[in-house]
Amino acid sequence: MTRDAVLTLVSRHVARLHTRVLRRTGGRVGARWLGGDVVLLTTRGRVSGRERTTPVLFVRDGEDLVVAASNGGIDAEPQWWLNLRADPRGAVEVGGRRTAVVASAVADTDRQRLWDALMGRCDAYDGYQARVSRRIALVRLSPGGTPPPPAITG
Repeated sequence: MTRDAVLTLVSRHVARLHTRVLRRTGGRVGARWLGGDVVLLTTRGRVSGRERTTPVLFVRDGEDLVVAASNGGIDAEPQWWLNLRADPRGAVEVGGRRTAVVASAVADTDRQRLWDALMGRCDAYDGYQARVSRRIALVRLSPGGTPPPPAITG
């Protein structure tokens, strides 16, 4: 297995466990990770149509949350970002409270300021950027919009 394949497998399992802990404790346990604040981000799978939730570190920018599509330094875009590019509607959970959001890429004019803010919370992002060939996207999650359609079950 390649390094990225192993990291993908491990991060998928850690994310599921982290999500369960955050939800069961109403955000009292696991709300901080690697020095940063954690939000649960839920998107609709662009192929499966199923809801997918992943914990990601965030910083606030006014009412918006900003997250990095770093994928833990894996040289592939995270699935949640690919899903949001297909349908920008999602939801976030902070402290047990769920809010509908609309995602967009952070404008270049705001990128360095927000990258620095994320680095101030978790200094791993520069290392992640150095390990990947792509430019890690910063994603703005703005409250509002309509929630995604109901999940496909079955």
